[in-house]
Amino acid sequence: MALATGFVMVALVGAAHNYGLLLIRWITPGVDRRPQAAIIGVFTGLLVLHSAEIVAFAGAYHLLLQMDWTGSLAANPGEAWRGLIYFSGINFVTLGYTQIDAYGPIRMVAMMQSLGGFMLLTWSATFLYTVCHRAWED
Repeated sequence: MALATGFVMVALVGAAHNYGLLLIRWITPGVDRRPQAAIIGVFTGLLVLHSAEIVAFAGAYHLLLQMDWTGSLAANPGEAWRGLIYFSGINFVTLGYTQIDAYGPIRMVAMMQSLGGFMLLTWSATFLYTVCHRAWED
């Protein structure tokens, strides 16, 4: 159940990420007209997008930790919202090397978030690289 929950969460965040990239592309100035503004706009947009994804997972952890079947997190960060954001953020960007241990089935959700974070960061890096490449072409 936890693996399926993590899979669905990553799939939903991945779909939202796709639309986030489309929105960033739409609101960012054209690379041909203002290349430096485009790079900064995309970078800032990606920062906002990834932050929202981290907060969304923190919210999901908060909900999951209210259920008996999911397990727990060490140091009980579920009591503090910023603890869940920290766990989610570090899990998202480091392939799961957090200072907070997950116990029970919630480990599968955390593993899927790590996989999803790696995929989304790679996707975003490719997106930013493409914008930079176009901006820096002679």
